[in-house]
Amino acid sequence: MNRAISKIRTCGYYLPLTTAVLGLFSVGVAATAGRLAGFEAGVNAGAIKTLTVKPSGVIDVIHEQRVRFAADHGVSNPAALVAAVRHSPMANLLISVAIEESRGDPVAVGSSGEQGAWQVKASDWGSVPHDIHGQAGQAERIIRALLIDSKGNKKKALARYNGGTTPPGRSYRYAERILKRAGHLQVAVNYLPSKGNKSRESLLGSPDNSRML
Repeated sequence: MNRAISKIRTCGYYLPLTTAVLGLFSVGVAATAGRLAGFEAGVNAGAIKTLTVKPSGVIDVIHEQRVRFAADHGVSNPAALVAAVRHSPMANLLISVAIEESRGDPVAVGSSGEQGAWQVKASDWGSVPHDIHGQAGQAERIIRALLIDSKGNKKKALARYNGGTTPPGRSYRYAERILKRAGHLQVAVNYLPSKGNKSRESLLGSPDNSRML
């Protein structure tokens, strides 16, 4: 019996059937692999979309909140002011200082020769840029230097920004107003739509994206 079956198989009666079954199996495996590859590609695309689109949307909402805050505090061109500090880690603080100094006016000139939105004296800190973006960068460098010299004490650094090396009492009150306003701005920024809260936490929770008051 075994010899007869072996003979029949080698004579071609079973071989076509076996080949057909194997062919169908291969097609099924290939189709499954294709579906899995497509699913994986879709997942990857979704992950990329989540990482690249959502943070951008959150940043846009924060930007809008800052523009609204600046407008409510008398800035004539709030969009320009907020855009100038958009990528700064101390954006809230810079906006607060500009509101206090000039209502964000890049062509403002003070009684003692202070210039620009942040009212910088060229005799102390060098030539003041004409455009608000340049002024924002200069103001940030000045405040950073004062913070380093004040060992991170924001109140003292801002008092010196206003009153020089030995600031009077009014300069400390100036600093208190700045910090209080920056705190209010931070609260306004925190009120984001519920869909953006999780993305905001992941975006701003890292040291590179943290916002300084």
